[in-house]
Amino acid sequence: MSPIFLVFLSMFAVFLLLTLAAAVRWVWHVIRHSSSGAASGTELGGPSTVSDVLLLVGVATAWYSVAGGWAVQLIIYPIYADFAPLGPEAFHAFSIGYSSRLPIPLLPIGVMCLAWVLLLWFPSRYVPQRTVWAIVGLCVAHIAVTPFAAIAQDQMRNHGFSESLYAQLMWSNGVRSVIFTLIGLLSLVAVRSRWTTRSNYEPGA
Repeated sequence: MSPIFLVFLSMFAVFLLLTLAAAVRWVWHVIRHSSSGAASGTELGGPSTVSDVLLLVGVATAWYSVAGGWAVQLIIYPIYADFAPLGPEAFHAFSIGYSSRLPIPLLPIGVMCLAWVLLLWFPSRYVPQRTVWAIVGLCVAHIAVTPFAAIAQDQMRNHGFSESLYAQLMWSNGVRSVIFTLIGLLSLVAVRSRWTTRSNYEPGA
């Protein structure tokens, strides 16, 4: 396993730990304030350069992921089926070449997940936390479905093309592509909330 891929997996591990910690903190907040009704899914923070940078990084990497997910779904993975009739050697060479170059393009996806979960810890006053939580939840869903695609890729790389594994690869990555698209759309909602709300209440800011 390449060092870059280990970094990618470490990003996901940190993301999941931060998500779990944020969820525990939120539950504790709800319990403490249940009698006063102060807890809310729309809890807002203060203006911060850190939160603004995280938001912009989250939006940029979200749309990178949208483009990458659909490019793989519509262009790259169909080549698996195109190579299959050429024989196991050609298919194996293509599969190995693709897998060896995969870790670097995956890194922005890890950055995306980390940026959004950090917005739970460094919230922006103008971005509702329910929007950030929705994106973080979709990132968790992406991680949950990724093993189906990874297993299909690994088995075909090691044992050759399989129609059933190819179908598994296509549907699982299709789900991921839809998840990325939802994250991208919600990221635009977050940006709109951040700057439109600020411009409405702080003219000239």
